[in-house]
Amino acid sequence: MTKEINLKVLLKVLKNSWWKILIFTVAITIAVGAVIHFLVPKKYASTIEFYVLNTSTTSEYTTTALLSAAEYLSNDYIKIINSDRMMEKIHEYLADPNRGYDDVSGSDLRGMISSSTSTESSTFTITVTATEDKVLAMYVAEAITKYAPEIIKDITRPSYTSNLYKQVVTKDEAGKEEKEYVKINEIDLECVKVIREPQLATTHASPNVITYTAIAAILAAVVSYVFFLILKLADTTIRSEENTKELVDGTIIGDIPNWTVNTETDKEEK
Repeated sequence: MTKEINLKVLLKVLKNSWWKILIFTVAITIAVGAVIHFLVPKKYASTIEFYVLNTSTTSEYTTTALLSAAEYLSNDYIKIINSDRMMEKIHEYLADPNRGYDDVSGSDLRGMISSSTSTESSTFTITVTATEDKVLAMYVAEAITKYAPEIIKDITRPSYTSNLYKQVVTKDEAGKEEKEYVKINEIDLECVKVIREPQLATTHASPNVITYTAIAAILAAVVSYVFFLILKLADTTIRSEENTKELVDGTIIGDIPNWTVNTETDKEEK
């Protein structure tokens, strides 16, 4: 004795149980939304964007090679930002009496910092996320903005400066030209520039209450529908000829009505 699952059965379950499914879905959605809103810790983020200076000359065109080189440099610079030296600088910045965050460890700081690189531009992004404290997130991002360019340059270009020379042509008494190179300036070679300053978060970055609540509503509706469908398939009670056709593959030649017998009337008749 088997039950066949077809469109008719699926629609019948939906028709008979839609209000139960709706009640279950609304209840679960409200419960999940309340838990996320009131109980799940909120995280706040502050973001910095850096531009990678991977050449000492300027060019009108950005080539694929330069973008590829910038991406590799971005990954190196991100590792430097997560180095112990940077963590020490951030800790010193936070421990300032004006800020008062002297109990944040290096491992805590690394857990707050995430990064992403771009394959379409010479930029990379550092995002600082703090739980229930948007001011801390901004302070850490400010420290990275302040110290990252200096530390990156000190590690990758320890000479700090590069001399510029120009060619000067002179003539001696005999009219013979002599060439020499004269130092004309010293320039500071930078590795990165900050193109997006960190800001104090105005709203939490996660959790997204609307998204998670919508997902919970969809899952609740699906689960409740499947539950009532299973109940329907597991119910083998025969209530009508239609139920009999659903449960029995053979030919139906008739049905026997069910009736109750009054015991007292039966005794009197006997």
